Amino acid sequence: MKTIHLLFNFIAKLHVKYFFTIILFFVIGAGCKPKPSKRNFLENKLKETMSIYLHKTLNPGVTFNIQDVNYVPLKAQKLFVCQFNVNIHYKGADTLGIMMANISYDFDKVTRTK
Repeated sequence: MKTIHLLFNFIAKLHVKYFFTIILFFVIGAGCKPKPSKRNFLENKLKETMSIYLHKTLNPGVTFNIQDVNYVPLKAQKLFVCQFNVNIHYKGADTLGIMMANISYDFDKVTRTK
């Protein structure tokens, strides 16, 4: 009877040991999950802001697709100097061009520079 009790204790301790090992691997795996990039978020927000601005200012019938954005933050002026590669479609013709704009840090003010 004592042998069965010792065997049961050994098995119970063994399961607890594996339980904590599994928990440890889970914690390590959850901690190594990649976090969303602030750069990607900022690029998407700049594209969205420019898109809203273009919808307000372009002529009716003009469609566009912003391909990508390059930007430099200017902390002193609290704005981003941006260069957008934009594909524009109008009356069956399309062109790929570069638009430059300054966008404020709060994404409220857009000023086209080129």
